[in-house]
Amino acid sequence: MTTTALQANKLKYGYRAKTPIVDGFNLDVASGEWLGIVGPNGSGKSTVLRMLARLSSPQQGTVSLKGRNLAGMSSKAVAQQMTMLTQTQESSLDISVRDLVRRGRNPHLKWYEECRGSHEEVVDWALKVTSMSQLQHRSLIELSGGERQRAWLAMCLAQKPGVLLLDEPTTYLDIAHQLELMELIRLLNREQGITVVMVLHDLNQAARYCDRIVAMKQGNVVREGTPSEVFQADFFREVFGIEAKVHNDGGVPVYLPCGVAGGSRSTN
Repeated sequence: MTTTALQANKLKYGYRAKTPIVDGFNLDVASGEWLGIVGPNGSGKSTVLRMLARLSSPQQGTVSLKGRNLAGMSSKAVAQQMTMLTQTQESSLDISVRDLVRRGRNPHLKWYEECRGSHEEVVDWALKVTSMSQLQHRSLIELSGGERQRAWLAMCLAQKPGVLLLDEPTTYLDIAHQLELMELIRLLNREQGITVVMVLHDLNQAARYCDRIVAMKQGNVVREGTPSEVFQADFFREVFGIEAKVHNDGGVPVYLPCGVAGGSRSTN
């Protein structure tokens, strides 16, 4: 039987005297699912993710993690079950990769414990699955952007989370490192059963990797379903204001933008 890993109910978030950034957002994420959240800039995607991670508090509504109200859980209890990889991290942090990854074990340590024994075995595992073992003694500031992103992901994995949240993790990576990171996340999702909720800017990547898509516009969900169900020509017109052709690539919908909706467009 499918269980719910993460649930949001009627989330609202906004600044005083302004239209809410997020208004009435609902979401149910099944255990082991890979959910992609897409939408134009300013649609509230990252704000929703921050509320799911408890980095921002909703003005209204609730978030539940495996049936428990997130607001009533301790930070340590949340960190033992869920973690988030943001778009950017501290790039000037002068510590070794291994010391960074060790920080992921902090939620599982008692106040008097050090990271050793079985905890170090988890660190070894996180370094191995992210292909960072050979770089574990290098300083973060010596790494390339792709290597640094993998190091931070390794730290997240060292928490052994059941739910992994990611906010446009491929934004500053070249195409080879983007694909490498997405394939790694797919491996973790399929082989480790980690539930993934990811905000993505690249819609073709979302179509290729995600089980289900939630599309947002002006703080609300406007489309929801499998990539093939969501990524239709009228979707691109309604949500992004563009005309697009959608092609089937082995069961994956791939879109090609043709022009701005209502304006001139290519006839090729």
